[in-house]
Amino acid sequence: MKQAAAKQDDHVFASYEEARLALIKGSMPELKTAARHIGLAAKSANQSKISELAAKLEIAVDLKAARAAFAPLSDEVIKYRETRCCDRPVVVYCSMEKKSWVQPAGDIGNPYVDAAMRKCGEIRED
Repeated sequence: MKQAAAKQDDHVFASYEEARLALIKGSMPELKTAARHIGLAAKSANQSKISELAAKLEIAVDLKAARAAFAPLSDEVIKYRETRCCDRPVVVYCSMEKKSWVQPAGDIGNPYVDAAMRKCGEIRED
């Protein structure tokens, strides 16, 4: 049972990471695919709020709207992360945008800003 839950966690976090990287690249097609993956993974993990927010991200029409939709999704993924143990992504906060996200440990990649400010952020929780 724990193994199945861990696999669901992995799918939620991996799909979320796909979306974060798509935002960094500025790729709306990749972002829409990742948002769909988040929704499916969240449904499998019985996380309806994450699934609902992923659907909003999937229908974003441009990067500005996508970044706005990504923020509440990030907040829910952070809450979901708090209920999990073991291999969890880190929580990063950008004081300029006043928004958080999760990502693997390592170099910061801010999904809310343009390339010039990509490293803006600080790890809040690991």
